[in-house]
Amino acid sequence: MRTAMTRALLSTAAVAVMAVNCTARAEDVQLRSQAVALLNHAHVVSQLQGGPYNIRTEATFTATAADGNLQNGTYTRIRAIDGGLRQDLTFSGYSASSISVGVQRGWTKSWDDPPFAALRIRQLVPYAPASFDSSDVIHEIRTSSYNGRPALCVEFDTIVGENRLPGEICVDKANGTMLELRSGDKLWEYSDFYLVQGGLFPAHIVYREGSFSLNADLKMTRLDEKPEDEFAIPGDWAQGSPCKQWQMPIAKSTPQPRGEGAPDAPVTNVLVHLHVTAEGTVTNAQVMKPVRSDLDAEAVKLVSAWLFQPGTCNGNPQEYVINSVVHFQGR
Repeated sequence: MRTAMTRALLSTAAVAVMAVNCTARAEDVQLRSQAVALLNHAHVVSQLQGGPYNIRTEATFTATAADGNLQNGTYTRIRAIDGGLRQDLTFSGYSASSISVGVQRGWTKSWDDPPFAALRIRQLVPYAPASFDSSDVIHEIRTSSYNGRPALCVEFDTIVGENRLPGEICVDKANGTMLELRSGDKLWEYSDFYLVQGGLFPAHIVYREGSFSLNADLKMTRLDEKPEDEFAIPGDWAQGSPCKQWQMPIAKSTPQPRGEGAPDAPVTNVLVHLHVTAEGTVTNAQVMKPVRSDLDAEAVKLVSAWLFQPGTCNGNPQEYVINSVVHFQGR
């Protein structure tokens, strides 16, 4: 299941990498075709028509912070006709900004080290419906309702190796917009769609993942002109240029903790954010979403000793920021 496109820009771009091995599975071809058509239509009805336009998207959100309490945040995103992009984000005590103009990019020091809630809101905005991929097996399309809206719901499994995640997608029967996506313990809900330049976009998004929750209110506005003053990169920001050719760091020595218990013992995953230097070592490792204090500390200690073949930009080794997962089995 694809929920967002990965964008690689330059120097310290934040990227999450996932490797998926899939094999062919028995599936009703016509049923899959119908399910894919529903999501394709969801993409069509939630696209800006004409353009390009100068678009400002403003999000106010409440999310679970590292201490488990709910905190407030804001995220403003301006996409200009010429491709320029400005982003400003606050959450609890965190504040960061990024500007891309042509071949130049500037960002504040904290931009590449966001808290988990800030990372998630950047993935949720701008809104884009999900898509099925080869790891998804469609089981059923049924007539239902979601949050009071008549809906068509697709039941499916996402199968990666021996792991099987049950999932569901519901689309609005009347206008074709995507109302819900559920995959394992992750849930996305979209509601109160409104019209922007011929496309339907949600005014409200809910995201839940285990004990983490995020509720966001969104407003998209077409701007008559690009606000040039907001795209001036301050001199005290870090600056760089996009890579014409790039290669992410490649793991050389990234051991996982020794498993305990039976081979089928439950696994606790800890998501870790880290910098891979131009020498291939790890610095600034931190847990993105605390799970358990002892496992969090062990995960940081473990990844701090990991080694990589350095990532490159235009053939030159440089620092990259990535997210990785430490798996504790039977712990």
